[in-house]
Amino acid sequence: MTPQAAPTFTGPTPTSPIGSDGHPPTPTATVTPLPVPTPTPTATATATATSTPTPTATPLLRSERARIAHLLRRAGFGASEEELNQYEAMGLAGTVDYLLDYEHVDDSALEAKLQSLNFDLTKTGDLQRWWLLRMVYSKRPVREKMTLFWHGLLTSGVSRVSRAEYMWKQNQLFRQQALGSFPVLLKAVSRDPAMLIWLDSQSNKKSAPNENFARELMELFSMGVGNYTEQDVRESARAFTGWSLGSTGFTFNAAQHDDGVKQFLGQSGPFTGDDIIDIIVRQPAAADYICGKLFRFFAYDPPEPTILATLHTTFVDNGYSTKAVMRALLTSEAFFAPNAYRSRIKSPAEFVVGTLRTLSITTDGNTLPNLLARMGQTLFDPPSVAGWPGGPAWINSVTLLERVNFANLVATNRKNFDPRGMITKGNPTPKEVLDYFINHLLDGNIAPSESAVMNTYSDDVARIATPDAAARAIAYLVLGSPDFQLA
Repeated sequence: MTPQAAPTFTGPTPTSPIGSDGHPPTPTATVTPLPVPTPTPTATATATATSTPTPTATPLLRSERARIAHLLRRAGFGASEEELNQYEAMGLAGTVDYLLDYEHVDDSALEAKLQSLNFDLTKTGDLQRWWLLRMVYSKRPVREKMTLFWHGLLTSGVSRVSRAEYMWKQNQLFRQQALGSFPVLLKAVSRDPAMLIWLDSQSNKKSAPNENFARELMELFSMGVGNYTEQDVRESARAFTGWSLGSTGFTFNAAQHDDGVKQFLGQSGPFTGDDIIDIIVRQPAAADYICGKLFRFFAYDPPEPTILATLHTTFVDNGYSTKAVMRALLTSEAFFAPNAYRSRIKSPAEFVVGTLRTLSITTDGNTLPNLLARMGQTLFDPPSVAGWPGGPAWINSVTLLERVNFANLVATNRKNFDPRGMITKGNPTPKEVLDYFINHLLDGNIAPSESAVMNTYSDDVARIATPDAAARAIAYLVLGSPDFQLA
């Protein structure tokens, strides 16, 4: 399969400023280096595959700092200049270890901040703010990025669930199992109150099985279309009968459970729901499916078959560990390859959170949920059981204008944003301000045609605006640029 080129788009040019399953420890990962991806004529970066990331210098990822910045955009939500300095001191391999082994990272400052805001997590708006602030301020960015990944894959929505506190519990489950065992996560999700409501498990009874969860478990959560039959859906639904929701959460109603023999994916037995998940996870299609989903979300689409095969082996050899796959992915040449560099359109959450993190802007999150919704992403309420389409679907004339308006909102925020103050050199010129933001926000990489436009703009505002106004206009220009919409 030939990797696709980075997406391009145009828009307005800125002109002004688990209960019983437990949580077993993840085994030590056995990581096989991924094969070298096939380059394309639009290549922008390359890397060298090893068990620790040591990609070769390229025109666009020519420095370790640029490679670390790329890693932090994909595995997290970007980083401030201070954070980049800290990660650069660790080195690329050390940064990957720090990000993935986050259990040892102190995140108490975040927890204290959230507690001080007294959120009512039975209210959807407060719940959205609570999570967005986690994304902005957490020192464990991979955990929040994985939580976002699982939220988009193992979806539920508050508009149907109706209980924000159930969505909070599900979000906490995704966070707790962010890099854990995939079958443990699936079993926990099958018991999750939000999911029980979302896919009608409460009405799945021995006398009248409901196939909704059984179907989506295979179609969207674990294997994909074409890897099971309608008979498998019916037999799986029988195995999950009696799984329901009581006043304190998941409850098993033995009287409503079909304990008869089921024929499922070529196997026979009196299977329960947990048995069904164990059988699914052992299918080759399941490893291909989840590894493909992870690669597409964190690297590029589509993955080459050789890369997918290597991730598949890593997943199986490490007991279906998500962490093992992520380590293989983030330390691969493919992750730093031309196909991966600024080839994904940022979701609204990635765009807004990434802007705030990268510029060290403080916020109480009051306006963030509505900002995201206007850009096309309402957290805790995806449009369907398939989640958000993502990719080019994030960008249209309305949502792009909302992004540009957000860039203007940030640039003109005199309380929390001082573009000239971010530059070490005192009294920087507009040209120095432009160079700073191109380097910090775009890794110093910009097409000659865009560079010419930005430099002309910088010269123009230098003649007609105060130094502060000129700096804010320049920051707005870079934040609203097409390149900054890409991760």
